[in-house]
Amino acid sequence: MPLRKILSLTSPIACAACLAVGYAMAGQWVALVAVLIAFLAWLAARQRQSTWLSLAALVISIGLAAAGLLTGASPTFMIFSATLALASWDLVFLDHILAGSSSAQTVTLLEKKLYQSLVLALGLGLLAAVTGRMIRLQIPFGGVVLLAILALLSLDRLWRTLVN
Repeated sequence: MPLRKILSLTSPIACAACLAVGYAMAGQWVALVAVLIAFLAWLAARQRQSTWLSLAALVISIGLAAAGLLTGASPTFMIFSATLALASWDLVFLDHILAGSSSAQTVTLLEKKLYQSLVLALGLGLLAAVTGRMIRLQIPFGGVVLLAILALLSLDRLWRTLVN
């Protein structure tokens, strides 16, 4: 089984597991039904060649992670579930793109580029989230916006350097 299939199977499972553990630790048992719905949406998105199902699964999973933060669930589990939801969406989308591709060289090149960008984006995003949880700084909103723009431009520059 190729790495792409393994990752596209384990990412939604891990996302749902993080959501379930976070909500269970907070005692929000009713939310586990919504987690099950999100997991079923991920499974349906993998089976059908429809981009709206994967987008719906992403929105549901991110919404559950945000709701978990608001209801007192573990921020660590919610951050990891949101990260895994983004990875799942990207991998399901790649599966849909590569479903009709017959050239092994094209598939390998696209997978390599996707894995590089996925590791870069998710790794730096997790690093920023964990750092933000550990370090408390009082920065005005305008400063945060400028830092976010600087980070996005830096990521774009880094990605262009890696691609070329």
